[in-house]
Amino acid sequence: MNSLTLRRESVAETTPDIPVRADHAASGDAQPARAGLADRFQQAHAQAERARRRRRLLLNLAGIALFLLGWEAIPHVFSWMNPALFPPPSRVLQAALPLIESGELAGHITASLTRAAAGFSIALILGITAGILTARIAFLHHLSEPVLHGFRSVPSLAVVPLAVLWFGIGELPKIALIAWGAFFPIWITTFIGVRDTNIVYLRSAAALGAGRLRTLFRVILPAALPFILAGVRQAIAVSLIVLVAAELSGSTRGIAYMMSLGHQLFQVEIMFIGLVLLGTFGFLADRLFVWAARRLFPWYQSAS
Repeated sequence: MNSLTLRRESVAETTPDIPVRADHAASGDAQPARAGLADRFQQAHAQAERARRRRRLLLNLAGIALFLLGWEAIPHVFSWMNPALFPPPSRVLQAALPLIESGELAGHITASLTRAAAGFSIALILGITAGILTARIAFLHHLSEPVLHGFRSVPSLAVVPLAVLWFGIGELPKIALIAWGAFFPIWITTFIGVRDTNIVYLRSAAALGAGRLRTLFRVILPAALPFILAGVRQAIAVSLIVLVAAELSGSTRGIAYMMSLGHQLFQVEIMFIGLVLLGTFGFLADRLFVWAARRLFPWYQSAS
């Protein structure tokens, strides 16, 4: 046995041949295991989310059913309750069927929703624009502060006679009244959200070289998003409230006009049809808002 053979045997005895290869093999096996665990976790989370939504839907339907059953039972349980003044759902549905078959109810619904959508759209554009400008430009804020806050305290119903006097009884005064009422919730929440943006965000954007427009769209508006969405959600409800007052000020079509006509003819069922429609459209509009907020802003999950 020569010296070269002895040197090879000594190197083989002192060199570890298991730990490094074992670690590589273990890491190679662990990666698929981690990937499988992540997939199972995502599947379990998705199933839990679907189960939560089904449970919520069932509870919503159960709440509606209990409400209708209670409403139907009230005139029968309390003998002093006059069914002509407080009709049960069965009588309301019976009165609604002829209106549905004739298409008259669809015409009232279309007219009201068109007015509400037009007024709300105008308020959305003007409210967000005014909120951003008054929050970012101190001159405009101080100039418009007494006027905007003063008008914000004026109820929309107080402007109805003036709107009719100025614009007549066409569609313009109704859309203008809805835009007036929905403007202020959007403006004030946008103003507060933009004004109270954390100074750390602004300094970080400036340090990274962001200009005013990029800082506005990339930093300020995302930070103010919870406030803006809260104002928009409130403005949706305000639009339906002002819609009733607007249609009562000289109209020939619309849900509120139908309710006014039922009042004049002493048809309480027609008035209840209008109440049910307003509540239903308010709920559907709120759910549509929540759905759109989650789709457009996935990082914002506070809406429910």
